[in-house]
Amino acid sequence: MELWNEEIVIHWLNNALELLQRVCVVMMAACVSMRITPLRRAMRSIQTCWQYQLVTAVFFGLLAIIGTHSGLIVDVHKGGAIIEWASELSSPLKQSYAIIGFRDLMTLTAGLFGGPWVGLGAGLLAGWERYCLGSFAGTVSALATVLQGLGAGLFRQYRPQWTTTAHGILVVSVLGTCLQKLMLFSFLQPHADAVALVRETLVPVLVVNSLGCLLFFVVMKDLEGDQLKLEAQQAELRALQAQVEPHFLNNTLNAIQTLISIDPKTAAEYIVKLARFMDNTRQSAGANSIPLAEELSQLKYYLDFQNLRFPGKFRFHEEVPDNLMAYHVSPRTLQTLAENALIHGRRGKTDVLDITVKGVDYGDMMQLCVIDNGYGISPERVEQLGKQPVKSDLGSGSALYQIIQSLNLVFNGRAKLDIRSQLGVGTEVILNLPKRSKSW
Repeated sequence: MELWNEEIVIHWLNNALELLQRVCVVMMAACVSMRITPLRRAMRSIQTCWQYQLVTAVFFGLLAIIGTHSGLIVDVHKGGAIIEWASELSSPLKQSYAIIGFRDLMTLTAGLFGGPWVGLGAGLLAGWERYCLGSFAGTVSALATVLQGLGAGLFRQYRPQWTTTAHGILVVSVLGTCLQKLMLFSFLQPHADAVALVRETLVPVLVVNSLGCLLFFVVMKDLEGDQLKLEAQQAELRALQAQVEPHFLNNTLNAIQTLISIDPKTAAEYIVKLARFMDNTRQSAGANSIPLAEELSQLKYYLDFQNLRFPGKFRFHEEVPDNLMAYHVSPRTLQTLAENALIHGRRGKTDVLDITVKGVDYGDMMQLCVIDNGYGISPERVEQLGKQPVKSDLGSGSALYQIIQSLNLVFNGRAKLDIRSQLGVGTEVILNLPKRSKSW
């Protein structure tokens, strides 16, 4: 058998061009699918939890199955003649049939984008489906698909620089394709059929996998751009969270200075508390989230300093169950809400202001409420709060807006912040967010 002649070159060109057209159609469908919010959220937050990895693996696995059924069936006993799919869908493929498709392109992309678990998951799903189709190449092709997905994922994990450049993507796709052809050549029997199959499919599949991975690399840049934007916005929020209001710090130091002449021992205790508060603020500045227990600890420090300035003017109550303490929230969220209650709620109030932080467990969600019996907020202002920075004579009016923007960045609309208020009665700020036991 000649490995190179005019007939096989024509087969390569025809098959490669036909497959590239089909790849483009499937890629267009994939791009549209990735605009669906739940899928986009999963792919963008793939490193945060195994559920997102599973969703992404299934997505690429389904694309790989489409890549199988969008391929070309060839008969290695008839010089690579193309067979129509329609007559073969209801039964396993004949022994001499093989598929030239782009299943491996999708599993390679799954591993390059999502890492070893995503690549393995997509490979198992698509490989099992290929195994069920049968033919003399079914088992080896299925196993190769699994190894390609896993191998590309390992490159993602241990050689990430290879997955961020066109050159690296090209190298991984070529290695993955050659691995599959080497397995076919080494393990298929009869050996003459293995040689015929590799001869017929090597070049078209190599071209499709290489160009397809490069095209997906461009598509994935869009998702990575979203991730970079998210990280930049989170960095901005961390910078805002790290800022200690100069007036608060100045007023606290003045209160401590006054206390020194009255009660030096207590003044010394407050200096230690302030040092701890500042140190915790510095540490949380490098985190997107902290456990609720740490947030409440910081809140208590803050209110303790405020009580030093306004003794007997307010009382703090905590009603948060212990089982919520390990779940994460954005740093200074509760502190900001309590600060608003203290600053705005005390206006015109002669009796003691009560500030309560309440937590409720709702399964995979938790609710945190900051409740006060203060001055209240007018209905017109409630409508504005959180939707845009609002001018205030007692502050920038942007704190609630920043909190909501932060929640939207992290949870893509699953978290909500509601404000219920009545003038002369008080205000309740309700924060509903998904439980996260790890930092985001």
